[in-house]
Amino acid sequence: MRVQPIDELISVLSEQAEQVGHLESLAAELVQDPQQIQRYRSILEEKARLLSGLAHLTQPITKKMVPEKASSLQNMLSKFSQSATTSLRIGSPFYMAALLYPQDYQQGQPNDLELFIQQLKEQQ
Repeated sequence: MRVQPIDELISVLSEQAEQVGHLESLAAELVQDPQQIQRYRSILEEKARLLSGLAHLTQPITKKMVPEKASSLQNMLSKFSQSATTSLRIGSPFYMAALLYPQDYQQGQPNDLELFIQQLKEQQ
């Protein structure tokens, strides 16, 4: 049985979301330690680099989809990437930490990437 592009996209995005979660956990531990500020910043930069590459990473997958669907998905993925690229350009750890989180975010809720993955699963 051939893997459908939407399943492949969900899989790739889920892996990326898991990596982001791991990096955020590390950053949360380090932010409390003034001796680890540089490491904290480098972990947030890694998170931002990972997110900045989402559109490029997923483009080969979305190209296998119906153009109308691919276009809307690629637009959303580009928004994630553009925000992350902007955070790297600005160099703000606060901005990098806030990537994927709306202003009204409550602890324990899914972030924007996780919500996007949930929406994709519902479309299957």
